[in-house]
Amino acid sequence: MNIFSVLHCETRKIIRANVFWLMFLVLGFGPVMMGIGIVLSGDAGGIQWEQYLTELLDTLAPLGLIGYTFIAAWVFGREFSDRTIKDLLAKPVSRPKIVLSKYLVILAWCLLLSIYMFAIGFAVGAILGVEGGSASLLWNFFFRFLITSLLYIFVTTPGTLLANVTRGYLAPLGLILIIVILSSVLASFGFAPYFPWTIPSVFQSTGSLKLSSIIILAYTGIAGIAGTFAWWRFAEQR
Repeated sequence: MNIFSVLHCETRKIIRANVFWLMFLVLGFGPVMMGIGIVLSGDAGGIQWEQYLTELLDTLAPLGLIGYTFIAAWVFGREFSDRTIKDLLAKPVSRPKIVLSKYLVILAWCLLLSIYMFAIGFAVGAILGVEGGSASLLWNFFFRFLITSLLYIFVTTPGTLLANVTRGYLAPLGLILIIVILSSVLASFGFAPYFPWTIPSVFQSTGSLKLSSIIILAYTGIAGIAGTFAWWRFAEQR
């Protein structure tokens, strides 16, 4: 089997799963409630698109981190919890191709969710009468949010490694909780540019990153990817 055949199989498995549609439901609810809250808390004279999108996307980005980390862990961990790992390994395909196809599916799924959340947030703002926008303004916010989402997706890779090592996706759920707590604490002390899972939010707010933040982000993501490929290469899946 070539990589495209494996990718096709992985995509079909994901789309047929209830979790795929549930994630759209859950992550679609966030921008609706946040958008309504931002508009209702605005000044009596109305709220502008720049203010609306700034507040909305600064809040949505961390929400995406939770969703992306769960997705990444679930795509790998479900093979163990559903006991389909033996069937997967029995296919005439190399293990690196299996891992690569799963990462590509995770990337596509999470990017689709990012675009979906932005679209929902934009629709809520338009319906509620947010004013003062322009095509260039909307594009700039969308482009920054998309890059932020890619950075968040990149740092989900330690979650995929943990899902494989623990042979399930429950342990990564604990990792998500730890990340959320540490992100809040470290950000309040000014360490957001140095914690891998808060660095993307720094980019969302400022539009740029320091070299130290880029290095930390790169090491975290690459370590997760390399560890996952190595685990599939050398570990005995039972």
